[in-house]
Formats: sequence, structure tokens, C-alpha cells
Amino acid sequence: MLPWGERDKGIPIMDFITLKRCKVYGYTGCLDFEKEKGQYFYVTCKLGISSIEGKLTDRLEDTIDYASIFEIIKDTVESSRFNLIEKLASEISFRVLKNDSRIEEVHALVEKPDAPVDGDFDAMMVEISQTRSEICHKAVLSLGSNMGDRQENLQQAIDLLRGNKEIDKLRFASLYETQPVGYDDQPDFLNTCVEFETTLTPHELLLFTQSIEKTLHRVKTIVNGPRTIDLDILLYGTQRYDDNDLVIPHPRMYERAFVLRPLNELGLYEGEIPEDKYVRKIEESLI
Repeated sequence: MLPWGERDKGIPIMDFITLKRCKVYGYTGCLDFEKEKGQYFYVTCKLGISSIEGKLTDRLEDTIDYASIFEIIKDTVESSRFNLIEKLASEISFRVLKNDSRIEEVHALVEKPDAPVDGDFDAMMVEISQTRSEICHKAVLSLGSNMGDRQENLQQAIDLLRGNKEIDKLRFASLYETQPVGYDDQPDFLNTCVEFETTLTPHELLLFTQSIEKTLHRVKTIVNGPRTIDLDILLYGTQRYDDNDLVIPHPRMYERAFVLRPLNELGLYEGEIPEDKYVRKIEESLI
């Protein structure tokens, strides 16, 4: 335990919540009979939180939901058919981290008391630790609208992003009014960019942005045509991604002033900005 003075020396203090020896029946193991018949596992999950507000407020919403963590452990053990308990412990810690952005680290200890080993022992055990920084990535989206109440459409999209528990620490640029690109016979757009941290994978993020477009009634009729809302994934950490559905970084982001100006405002781009289209920063802003 750190002496009292250490708190004043910049050494981070972590609070912990532990779910001890949760007994769950599962089917992880290398041998066929282990996957068919199964056996009991004991899982201890230690959660590190930078500060549990509930210790001061005594409010249920200011701590971690123990029941939801237990359900994650139970579901992961029951549904998995891994060969190794190392993989099972890793999957438990990963899923628990994704469940609540307040959790900074997870230590998952899996005990296998009936491991098929000839000898006298209490259990075979593996402990796997993961931190939020290992599974969390910074993503950047471009948002645009030129149908209906454009600002309200953008605001609703931001609110839906905020409502996803796997998205945190949003920051967004000002609004920019922009001439359309690719199909000129349509109203001007309002555009912005938003950066956030997420535990969603690139494809999970793509599916979520598509669900936002569906919720806000985007209908694709003309290529580059009018739309209530448009969300494009520009960046996902430093990763490069290329398949039929998704290319990251976005292949045309450096050609578009309505993308580069808000990126520049966010400190994410410092290069040249093309001036082929009218782009004007406006007074109104999102909240």
C-alpha cells in the first residue's frame, strides 16, 4: 500500500472492484470430451477504476454494475468453445472492458479445477490482464447534412454517438457550410468532423454509423445526392483497413476542404487545403 504522501507525488491511485470465484459451467478445453461434456470454471475478475464516485456519493449509478459484469462472465464462459483458458480469460477481460468506459483495467483469473492432468492439484489457473488503452482506439468521422433541418440532423447524430457506451470523449469541430461535391443540383451542406475514443472495431463502427443513417431516414437514391445525414469513417487510430465495405483512411478525405477544415480545427491536419469549393464556417455550433 502506498504511503499517504504518494498521492501528492503524481502517482495514480486506482480503486478496485473484485468479483471473486464466480462459478460457471463451460466448455473450454483442448480435448473433445471437454467441449462435449463441459466442466465448472471459477472466474475472479478484478476491475480497476481511476476513481469510484460512489464512495463519495453513495449512489448506485456512481459505481460499476456488479450484476452486469457477472452476466458477462457467465455468458462468456457458457458460450465459448476455446481450446485454452488463456483465451477464455482474455475474452472475459476484453468484454468487461467494453462494457463500461469507467473501467481502466481488468485482471481475469480463470481456475480449471478438473483439468485433465494426471496429478494432485487444486486447479490450473491463468490470469490475463488488459487495459483500456490496449483495446481503445481514436476514431474520426465526417458528418454532413443538406436535407430538412441540417443542424438538427447533425445534432441528433452526435447525440446517438454519445449514447453508445463504447464511444467516449467526443470532441467536434465547428459547423461549415459547403457547396455540394459530385452532384451540384442540390442544396448546400452543413459539415463537421468528430473525434472520439472507442472500443468498437472498424466494422462494428461502420455498422453503427449505418444504423444512425437509417434512424435519421437517409435514403440513397442518387450517388453523392441529397441526404438527411451522411457519416464517413475517416481515421481509426493509425490503422489501415481495406476491404469491399470499408477503406481507412478514407480514400478521398484529402481532396475535400469540408473535411480538412474541421480536421485542421481539431488539430488533426496541418497540410494544404484545396479551395475548389466554397466552405464557410458558421456561427451556430453543436452541443
